[in-house]
Amino acid sequence: MKILHVIPRLSVRCGGPVTAVIGMTSALQRAGHEVRLFATDNWADGIADKLECETKVFHARYGPWQWAPALGRALKREVANADIVNLHTLWSYPGNVAARACRAAKVPYIVRPCGMLDQWSLGQKTFKKRIYSTLFERKNINSAAALWFTSEGERDGAQKFDYSCADAVVPLGLAPEAYSDLPVAGTFRNSHPQLIGKRLILFLGRITPKKRTDLLVKAFAEISADFPDVSLVIAGPDEGTYLSEVQQLATNLGIGGRTVFTGALRGREVQAALVDTDVFVLPSLHENFGVSVIEAMACGVPIILSNLVNLAGLIREESAGLSIAPDQNSLVAALRRILSDPEAAREMGMNGRKLALDRFTWDGILPAVIDLYTRAIETKGVRIANATRDADYGELKVS
Repeated sequence: MKILHVIPRLSVRCGGPVTAVIGMTSALQRAGHEVRLFATDNWADGIADKLECETKVFHARYGPWQWAPALGRALKREVANADIVNLHTLWSYPGNVAARACRAAKVPYIVRPCGMLDQWSLGQKTFKKRIYSTLFERKNINSAAALWFTSEGERDGAQKFDYSCADAVVPLGLAPEAYSDLPVAGTFRNSHPQLIGKRLILFLGRITPKKRTDLLVKAFAEISADFPDVSLVIAGPDEGTYLSEVQQLATNLGIGGRTVFTGALRGREVQAALVDTDVFVLPSLHENFGVSVIEAMACGVPIILSNLVNLAGLIREESAGLSIAPDQNSLVAALRRILSDPEAAREMGMNGRKLALDRFTWDGILPAVIDLYTRAIETKGVRIANATRDADYGELKVS
């Protein structure tokens, strides 16, 4: 199968969407498919350096929209050579020009919205998105062979957009071999001497207001006196001025000396940090999936998640961690519970590792991805904007 993936940018600063694309394209390539990946050089300083498939990166002349005329010209030439095109994220030039090229060439395409149809996301920059949707995005979505959601929660959250194409739920995965030989415990701590001998609370992800890193800082400040052997690690790339605000907050609350900001971590650095972590915390206001969550579980780390993260229910059901309301009191109580009971925390971590390796690896998920692509190809690129959703297609999922 010839598969073309299009994503606005490949920077690791983008977090989960890029990590997922790298993982799925590598898995598809290893499975014998002909895979290509197109992106722009927006945020080029953080472009991933381990890409197994043929990758082309085009210069973006205007960052916010990732306008890249050379990408548009290349797509007009190259889309016809693909059996299926997979678009990742919304509201940008690369996805729009790729969808138009697919329609012109009558090549079916899948859209993975990456949480951008959730009501929280649609509520950001609402006026601009309403205009853009009217002009471009609604047609792009409704003309797709299917929307690829990564959780039932993401699909439920997109219903108010009232799309008319088919949909499918297929989760994201990890490369299992990357988690069979984890870094030696202590590797991360030794690279940060102030953490040696400390238990660690870890936030891993983009430093944005949506992820409520400030809430974690406040909760840690509240419990810090009772747990003098615990430090807070905030790992991830900065977006805007929020990082400096969080750093100042930690200083103002008197925990600046016990809080380490590492910046973005890559590859084995991520795993090294997770291996040394005692509890992973994601108090986000919205996450359609949460790749960092399954990375943490695969490393055997107990999880604390906001109940607005779509994996939270599964984490709770499988006893891999705690699901909480995104408020300070709930987070403080959850931190106290896990830090005060190492044996229970260890059991949560073991449950999470089993869950991640049993259900969230690309080896197990790839057959569902191929099935999704095969079904899309069977439409022959015919627009189904006004068709009734195929119930069987819509129920595609991995158990």
